[in-house]
Amino acid sequence: MPFLPLFLQDIGVKHNLLRWSGLIFAAHPVAAMFAQPAWGKLGDKYGRKAMVIRAGFCLGCIYFAMSFCTSPWQLVLLRFINGALTGFIPGSYALIATNTPQEIAPRAVAIAQTASATGMIIGPAIGGLLAHIFGYHGSMRVSGAAVLFATLLVWLLVKEMHKPSASEEQTSLFQDFLTALDSPILKSILLTVALCGTFAAAINPILALHLKQLSGTAPIWLTGAIFSLPGLAFTVSAYLWTAFGERNDHRIAINIGLAGTFILAFLLYFIHNLWIFAVTYFTAGLCLAAITPSASAIICTRVDADFHGRAYGLQQSASMLGALVAPLASGFVGTAFGIPSVFIMVSGLFMAGLIAINTIFKRWPLPAASAAPAAPAAGEAAGTRTRARRCS
Repeated sequence: MPFLPLFLQDIGVKHNLLRWSGLIFAAHPVAAMFAQPAWGKLGDKYGRKAMVIRAGFCLGCIYFAMSFCTSPWQLVLLRFINGALTGFIPGSYALIATNTPQEIAPRAVAIAQTASATGMIIGPAIGGLLAHIFGYHGSMRVSGAAVLFATLLVWLLVKEMHKPSASEEQTSLFQDFLTALDSPILKSILLTVALCGTFAAAINPILALHLKQLSGTAPIWLTGAIFSLPGLAFTVSAYLWTAFGERNDHRIAINIGLAGTFILAFLLYFIHNLWIFAVTYFTAGLCLAAITPSASAIICTRVDADFHGRAYGLQQSASMLGALVAPLASGFVGTAFGIPSVFIMVSGLFMAGLIAINTIFKRWPLPAASAAPAAPAAGEAAGTRTRARRCS
């Protein structure tokens, strides 16, 4: 994906390159933001393994189709279809969460998230090697074949032992959305994940320019290495944060992550040394790594299994929303007040999020072990509030 702007040049785009590049990267989250909850709902109804296989097959075919593009609008269309039809990763999380013993499910999901983050780190390097050997068109075909092979492994090797119940209550997507908004648990998860998605989305568009201002002569490989630091931090610490949350409370891990990111983003504004910036940026990544695995662990342990597919789909949509809005705000703030002011903006967002999320935390119901899971809370109304019991 990082080489898509170069692929545009390769197919002859000379004018409005940045505009086409922006459209290509925006097309995926715009479609995925609305499609992921729908696919998650189908997974809750028909089985998560089927949705993972469907998503992998669609993704592999889309990569093959992208390799035959000859104009930028074709690439934009395929990226939009990619966001609308795929969902391999959130589907995988739901499959793992519902087919793993509950006492180890959060750690199992954290391992899957670590594997995903590892792919995000090494993927560009492998992509660059493939592009060097096969060209951009050939590298997309090789990537498509790799995705189809991974999908084949899921089909042949993964067993879905706990399939959805046939008696599951039928609800609309709108009702599911209302259920999420009515549940303090899901509401805090969605806000947390949306906030987490803003960090990289706000900083990545200005990071290379900021690093150039700091150093002036830094080699391009060093800029690329600093770009990858939050992903590296996630890879080395996501599982540890999940284990910490199991021993203490996942809400404590989220609070540490939000507070640490708020403070470190604020400090990044004042740092003018490239190496100190890199260390601080990596440390911010360590704090950020506490958030998403903890949110996923809460879904594993505090949301009913029949709602897992929808919960992970909504989680993905919230992350996409943050990734879609943040670059626009970053561009406006950076243009109006200077590039370093983006770090202050991010810091302010995390400070406000920390306050809002802790306000929601106070409204969480007691764990299922502390109350009869089948009975509604005292004074709980019918309809949407009854459905929200699944999320407590």
